[in-house]
Amino acid sequence: MAFDNIKVKYTQLPLYPLSEEIKTYEARLVIEIPEEMGKPDQMNNQYLKIQEYEKVREGGDLIINLVFGKFRLPGKELITDEVYNVNAGENMKGYFYKIHCEYPVTLTVTTGNGKEMLRQEVKPDKDILNFDFGKWEYSVENLNKKFNEEQGKLLLKKQEKYIKSVLNQVKNRLNGNYGYPEKSEKIKIALCKGKKINYQDIETAFGHTEKAFESLTNKDNTDLIHQEFNAAIEIWEKAILESNGGKKSRISPEIKMMLLYNCAVANLWMNNFEKAREDLAEATSQVTDKTRSGNQDLLKELKENIEDKEKRYLANLKD
Repeated sequence: MAFDNIKVKYTQLPLYPLSEEIKTYEARLVIEIPEEMGKPDQMNNQYLKIQEYEKVREGGDLIINLVFGKFRLPGKELITDEVYNVNAGENMKGYFYKIHCEYPVTLTVTTGNGKEMLRQEVKPDKDILNFDFGKWEYSVENLNKKFNEEQGKLLLKKQEKYIKSVLNQVKNRLNGNYGYPEKSEKIKIALCKGKKINYQDIETAFGHTEKAFESLTNKDNTDLIHQEFNAAIEIWEKAILESNGGKKSRISPEIKMMLLYNCAVANLWMNNFEKAREDLAEATSQVTDKTRSGNQDLLKELKENIEDKEKRYLANLKD
């Protein structure tokens, strides 16, 4: 039993679809940075955008404001401990600093008439701004000397990394909330292969699945997509029934689990969310201590995908 990846391209629906009156948006980026870090206008054009809507300089139906506060180092904490010095060959008192930086960032989205739709602090990876320095130095004097020599470049590097993390997070959030971004993913589908056992039916089902995913790029292909997915599900479900045949069955408990996972994936992409959850629950019930480590993350990811896609689907249903 193995997994094969199927490449999928599709348009992601927004979590919070905008009203039909909204056609345009403008974006304002407030940030003070050294010139070598880049130009704010370029950052604005690259990251502050909502796909499928027109970006204008002013007078937008929607207004995005991303405001960076002041980057600062409010203090550093001296940590002391007994550590083994390899060069000295003995335990010595060692020192390092725990660095805590602050860089507040606020994202707001308002309509042209002033109605606030979103206000939140943007906080990506906190470890970028909280880190250890100088681990280990064997005198406070040496530690301070090293910090004074390196802090300028070090803090600029941390600031630049944090800015990029913020901008990427904001880009994903804006499009995830309001846009229609084109997505490209690799979907894992279980495929049985064996020299002594015939799994031709499972390979046939995989072919139907490939055709279904290839058809996702065309919104008018709904009937064909369902036809191919349902053909695959019929094969998988028939094979799953063989798992009741005991130890000599070609469908082992692990294969059964993976075929149920396949069924859940297919139902997810047909917007059959309740059935997808049922298939996933049954697949999860088949997990054993032996197979847990290899499949736990996969099943967890599928659960999250079902929840996310159902929210987007329901949010975009027309009355």
